[in-house]
Amino acid sequence: MDTLYDLVRRTVNAYIVPHSAFLKSTWVGLGVVAFGILSSGLLHANYGRHFNPNSIFPTVNGKLGWISMEIVSPITVVVLYQTFKSPGPSSSTGLFLLALWLVHYSNRACFSVLLSPGMKKSRLDTVLESMVFNLINAGWVGYDLAHLSTEPFVLTPRMLLGFVMFGAGMVINISSDYHLQGIRREKGDGNRYVLPEWGLYKYILSPNYAGETLEWIGYAVMLRQESGWVFVLWTICNLGPRARTNLAWYMEKFGDKVGNRKSMIPWII
Repeated sequence: MDTLYDLVRRTVNAYIVPHSAFLKSTWVGLGVVAFGILSSGLLHANYGRHFNPNSIFPTVNGKLGWISMEIVSPITVVVLYQTFKSPGPSSSTGLFLLALWLVHYSNRACFSVLLSPGMKKSRLDTVLESMVFNLINAGWVGYDLAHLSTEPFVLTPRMLLGFVMFGAGMVINISSDYHLQGIRREKGDGNRYVLPEWGLYKYILSPNYAGETLEWIGYAVMLRQESGWVFVLWTICNLGPRARTNLAWYMEKFGDKVGNRKSMIPWII
């Protein structure tokens, strides 16, 4: 592993750190562009209910594709953290936030997939794009976490606020996902979607996205670094348009049964 850490350290210091300002600006710009493209309706992320095969890109098994693209994030954040961390207290801010990241992605990359009753196929280009995003995003966060490895963890009001937001977002995200999976098992055939009527689904049709957004806002509050807030930007730019597309999909499929429900924020949008 030392060889890997040394390679990562030399690569980051030689090719990324000297151009960090330009790379950060480019990454933020790409997030805004992605929001514009996804909001236009011309393109959708081709997985789940919006999967759309074509003759150019091959498809992969839904569960295999999801695990492949999401597992990149926890692996990358650990490698960057281990590469750049400095000796510090056993209970550091960096280690605490690393643990929260791994808890989130343990569910996202493994448990939620294994417990899912069925996942539609994904296009290979979508999987590869997601892998690249997770590599860059987790790499930046892992680098910043490493520089917090010398900071003792203290439960300040700011950390408490961020942790409460993160925890609440995670509960909303996970419970919404698992409820949807549960009713698909009971009322569908594992692959057929049904209209959920539980919890926040009574008010919005993408509470899992709302919860995930709240999660990463809380994480950014605790992290106190650009990487955290840029991740929030990317989360909003990706999930916001997709939540709106989900709402349109539900309205087309279930009609008046959707009622006055919104996409992500009750009574607003």
